[in-house]
Amino acid sequence: MSVDSTNGNNVSRKTQDLHAVSLHTAPDLTLRDLPDSVAIWKDGMKSEVEFWDSYFSTKGLEWSEYYEMRFDPELVLQDRPAKLLPPRTDVYILDVGAGPLTFLGKKLEGRNISITAVDPLADEYDKLTEKYGVHPPVRTLKLAAEELSVMFPPSCFDLVVARNCIDHSYNPEKAILQLIRVVKQDCFVLLEHRENEAVNANYLGLHQWNFSLSPEGDFLISSKTETLNMTKKYSNICRVECEVIEEPDDGEWLITRIRKF
Repeated sequence: MSVDSTNGNNVSRKTQDLHAVSLHTAPDLTLRDLPDSVAIWKDGMKSEVEFWDSYFSTKGLEWSEYYEMRFDPELVLQDRPAKLLPPRTDVYILDVGAGPLTFLGKKLEGRNISITAVDPLADEYDKLTEKYGVHPPVRTLKLAAEELSVMFPPSCFDLVVARNCIDHSYNPEKAILQLIRVVKQDCFVLLEHRENEAVNANYLGLHQWNFSLSPEGDFLISSKTETLNMTKKYSNICRVECEVIEEPDDGEWLITRIRKF
């Protein structure tokens, strides 16, 4: 799900530029699928569909001022993803966990932007858009983050974006590796999530994983029983930059930029 409002502008509270460290310092830990994780995930998907049903029926819930923007084909791409685009005219962006409506703007001066949106619940979202008679500018395709390689070849996107969704997946480590796989060399994966969602939600429903920033500035993924340092483990394939920012009227977000080697 990616519904929270944003215009891409922010004031940084804490920034860490994480330079790659040697491979031998990376931990061996690999996140295990939690017991019944897929079953929990599938059960939690029901609440996602219910959420979006309410979103369409109320035209945006508490984010009503952003509702029409999502349908605007002339909406300018937000600053944060725009700054990560490579210097070429034709750019291809993948929005992972996009829900029925990608939040990304579709236009940028001097660029031809092509957006592909994917979500494992795309079939259910198609039913909702038909129910409410709405027509998203970008139709979401059915695909889970952990399975991107089923549809896309390696190194085919100029930017991959995931907002408020990867910490809801059944295995975020696998998902992030798939995001890195399909982005082009020397290009970025942009993750935008709340810190410690599982702790804040008492590990209920889809909230089984925490994303956080270590005291040293590393990107961490944790469950009730284990913690993985993604920065160190995958320093041989990418560089990670993390910051916690304060969005106007939208609280704190953990912004993670992953640059593929």
